[in-house]
Amino acid sequence: MRKIMLGLGVCSTLIFGASNEELQKEINLLKTQMSQMMQGQKQISSEQEATNEAILEEISNASGNDTTKYESFSSLGEGASKVYHTNNTVSIGGYGEYKYKKYSDYKNTTSTQYNANKNKGEFNIVRFVPYIGFKFNDWIVMNTEIEFEDGGARSDNTKNYKYAIVEFSYLDFLIDKSFAIRVGHILTPFGLTNLNHEPTAYLTTDRPAVETYIIPSTWHTNGILAHGKINELEYYAGFITSPDADHFGDAEGRFIQQGRLGAKQYTDSYSFVARATYNLGDGLNIGGSVLYGQSEGSSSKVDVTISMAEIHATYKNNNFDVQALATFGKFGGDVLQLPKSTKAGIADSVNGQYVTVGYDVLSILDFKHKGFIFGEIERLDMDSSSKTLYVDNNRFMEYTTGFAYQPDPKVTLKVDYKLRDYGADAKLEDEKSFSISAGFIF
Repeated sequence: MRKIMLGLGVCSTLIFGASNEELQKEINLLKTQMSQMMQGQKQISSEQEATNEAILEEISNASGNDTTKYESFSSLGEGASKVYHTNNTVSIGGYGEYKYKKYSDYKNTTSTQYNANKNKGEFNIVRFVPYIGFKFNDWIVMNTEIEFEDGGARSDNTKNYKYAIVEFSYLDFLIDKSFAIRVGHILTPFGLTNLNHEPTAYLTTDRPAVETYIIPSTWHTNGILAHGKINELEYYAGFITSPDADHFGDAEGRFIQQGRLGAKQYTDSYSFVARATYNLGDGLNIGGSVLYGQSEGSSSKVDVTISMAEIHATYKNNNFDVQALATFGKFGGDVLQLPKSTKAGIADSVNGQYVTVGYDVLSILDFKHKGFIFGEIERLDMDSSSKTLYVDNNRFMEYTTGFAYQPDPKVTLKVDYKLRDYGADAKLEDEKSFSISAGFIF
């Protein structure tokens, strides 16, 4: 009963808008009462006491006294890395993103109703994602991400697709700075965006198309990885379960994207993946990833291989924020046996590139806040071997320009305009869209 009353006390203080000073007084009182309660209950274990204190510390941090570093660990997002930089047993973090998007004269489906809906303004809670971390000791860490997408209620029977999932949940055995073992449901270490897909990590309102269509961010699966940092070199290497070949080459030609598996899997297909980045200093990093594996269909006898590679570079200095990446992917084996293959053919080879360049124009005015004017150019060839009937439907350039304002390092407000320019002989019309978004990490 006392725990319930304590919880109600915190909630009522928050609800009725107490000031930070009043909130801190309440928290200090709760700490004292909790300490007295724990001393009077000898049956509570020392581990439970530590957990309770950690939870209270997280509440205290919420009032503005958080000294936890927001810094990437093993290329993960700053929010996702929070558990690695806190002295607390329990870590609570996360990120979120709200967006408005409107197309101009969209007409690229045969459904008049679908086209009409696309031309309406779309308001969306794109995602809300809490992170929960726990330190068992100074070298064993649990880290979990729970994602609520598009509002979070699953609706399989409608195109207004929503879901709530565990996007990653793993144990990290931090044996040494140069060598650790990560096991469980993990993010595939491939490309730039997949490991760090928090909205503060990129300037555009949408994640790069190259890292959505070809590198299927967010790509999470089961596996085991070795990772570490040796001087300025950071690396990953290990084995993951392969995506399901029965869903390769879907109607939108998104390579392996629809083959991604969830946390519960039935598969005997595995892939080897490795990623490395090197810090050259002065804000410049270069790196790359490779993946090779076998993929069998979950309900068919199809058996193909997957080969993928990418190189990337980032530069963040002198008020510039630059990201660039080039990637390719290829299927091997009897691709024509893939269930999605038809007489129109199926693409067995893809490639894409992008570069994003942003400059902090507010730095000219000596503002403490940051405001980036940016431009992004992407090129996607989702059928580089020309196997499909309408090849130019699978080839396009994408141009994005806009402004990203950061009133706080953990908050970003963005506005941009995007043009998707299809190949000359495409049966699809060019697509134009305008977007506004607000994102944050905590």
